[in-house]
Amino acid sequence: MSESVTSPPERAGAELAISPARLQAFSDGVIAIAATLLILDVHRPGRDEPVWSALRHEWPALDSYAVTFLVIGIAWIHHHNLFHRVARVDRTLLFLNLGLLATVSFLPLPTATLGEHLTRPHAADAAVFYALSMAATSAWFTLFWHHLARHPELMHEAARGTAARARRQSLLGPAGYLAAALVALASPVGALALSALIVLYFVVGRRNPASRTRIQGVPDGSGAPEPPGGRV
Repeated sequence: MSESVTSPPERAGAELAISPARLQAFSDGVIAIAATLLILDVHRPGRDEPVWSALRHEWPALDSYAVTFLVIGIAWIHHHNLFHRVARVDRTLLFLNLGLLATVSFLPLPTATLGEHLTRPHAADAAVFYALSMAATSAWFTLFWHHLARHPELMHEAARGTAARARRQSLLGPAGYLAAALVALASPVGALALSALIVLYFVVGRRNPASRTRIQGVPDGSGAPEPPGGRV
């Protein structure tokens, strides 16, 4: 029986290929570190300070931390949802993923800046900087889905029809945060509140994020395909 022979270039490409699971594992680590760094700019009460009074003084930093932590958490869920549908990673997906991780790991800076300046004269500048950073982070998902819509062969066959709709839905994030940047010019606190509302929409205003990964015919984490009708 003759065996198929793989040419050296094809063999090298296969050896250099990065699986979706490996890309997710690397991304999980970067996202976890970014989320952890957020709390470092919230100052703990001093030894001789009244605890509740000192924490009340930190409300801008605590509010910025809470909103950004949820933003990063939602980004992680959406990232998991997206790459659950990906069967093969190409070079463009790799660089798009690096772009997303760069902006996620950058978020502690605008978060600390907003927390420091929210009640001070330059609050509007800090709020615009924060909202634009959020818009840049969420825009990567639109680019992900746009690339997958143009290259459905990268996705599991059962999921190929979902990319165009996901691309349209992903526009809400960048558009919402750009609106928050405009609101920041008049009300920095209002811009932070709008950012929080956008996050709450993604948390409670849509179908359970975990359930969006349950697509009939797409393998789950165990490698077995979904049964007809999906999971219960």
